[in-house]
Amino acid sequence: MSASLKRGAVSLTAANMLDFGLQFMLPIALVRLLPTAAFADYRLAWLAIATAMAVAPFALPRSLFYFLPRTEQSARAAYVHQTLLMLLFSGACAGLLLGPWNPLLPASLRAMHSAAWFMPAFLTLWVAANLIEYLPNAGGDVPGQARTIVGLAVLRVLMVAAAALSGRADVVFGALVLYAAIKVALLLVHIGRNYGWKVFPLDRGALRTQWVYAVPFGLASALFLLRGQADQWVAAALFPASAFAAFSIGAVIMPVVALVRNSVNNAISPRLSKLESSKDQAGMLRLNQRANLAAAFVLLPTLVLSAVLAVHIVTVVYTAKYLIAADVMRINALALLGVAVEVSTLTVVLNQGRFLLMADGVMLFISLAAGFIGATLFGIPGAALGNVVTLAAGNAFSFWRVSRVTGVPVRRLQRWGTLLRILGAALGAGALAALFDHADLVAAPFIEALLIGLVYCLLYAVLLKLAGVVPEARALFTHQVPSPTPSTQD
Repeated sequence: MSASLKRGAVSLTAANMLDFGLQFMLPIALVRLLPTAAFADYRLAWLAIATAMAVAPFALPRSLFYFLPRTEQSARAAYVHQTLLMLLFSGACAGLLLGPWNPLLPASLRAMHSAAWFMPAFLTLWVAANLIEYLPNAGGDVPGQARTIVGLAVLRVLMVAAAALSGRADVVFGALVLYAAIKVALLLVHIGRNYGWKVFPLDRGALRTQWVYAVPFGLASALFLLRGQADQWVAAALFPASAFAAFSIGAVIMPVVALVRNSVNNAISPRLSKLESSKDQAGMLRLNQRANLAAAFVLLPTLVLSAVLAVHIVTVVYTAKYLIAADVMRINALALLGVAVEVSTLTVVLNQGRFLLMADGVMLFISLAAGFIGATLFGIPGAALGNVVTLAAGNAFSFWRVSRVTGVPVRRLQRWGTLLRILGAALGAGALAALFDHADLVAAPFIEALLIGLVYCLLYAVLLKLAGVVPEARALFTHQVPSPTPSTQD
């Protein structure tokens, strides 16, 4: 991984981690500032928003990672302008579909206060505003992308937290609409400065090319994200709003994987596109391998520690009245271990959208069925069981497909030996930290959580050393070293 690419990945990861940290803290404040009913409305609203964001963008913002790096500067404006127009249209449609007049929505969501005006207004702006989270990076300005992410994250937390002081959900919704409008305004300024405003007439050839490329990936991404949300829709449909609020807290671990993976993927996607255009398959595989190793060193211990500390996290952060969320958090953390290593970026640059569409369509129905059966048998925590099945199965399908397309056996697609040693260190440290937890040496939950976390980190570092992978970690995070070719992976 080159020094510039490494700096880009690190800066984007740092910016997204700050964003995630602030967004993680926001519900912590809201659960204390808003009444239980208002907080439940807020969580239900974000379930609907997340669903809209899974479908409405149609992978159009991410498609710019494919088109802009391989397009001359003078021809880039067409792709940017048509992306913005399509996002505005799809956001408006999403807002209308998710209004309380839709009889297909759960009763708790249809009864949400202020939904009639909030969903159409917010989603029209929010879907289009999503483009600012991709466009600077797609155009080659990684530092600018990182600054944008940080600035917007701070602004959002300040605006929403200030609105929550009122204790009213509708005031919070109003602050979100204003924030989305500010985000759109920044996007328009960026487009005007870098691409101009000669929007019409649209370049029909570019529009057709982008649409044909993006739609299969957009549908596949939508199905993938929807199956990831299937358990929450099951919980929203089968249980009261207050129970769903607890369930959604248990799902807070899910964005941890998304923020690390998306940061790394966004940093390497333009480089992967260039490698694919030059038919450098070996280079693509090496880049994906190193990205997965870097992510594994961070994600695997984070997920295991989250499972160990689930009760402490919920009690300290969200109060004991949401304690049932701890079991949901454990299930989700263990399920996510199966997707810490992925090849989704390779399926994108290899143009495997149709395969992903078919696989994710099947997985969506399996996830809904598994979530419904789990909820029926085991209550609220059981609704999360759909993730356990579909996350691992979907990732396995992607590995199989990439192996078929590239001709490289699955055993050589990744450095499995190193990855297994990292997982072993994470699980071993988790088992020993869990024993420390069960000893109940400290009564205060927060102090005990800090001590367990410290013990876990020390054990993880020692086990990494014993596993012989510390030199690999040092190479990944401090300096560049030659990577082995796919045919010689451990």
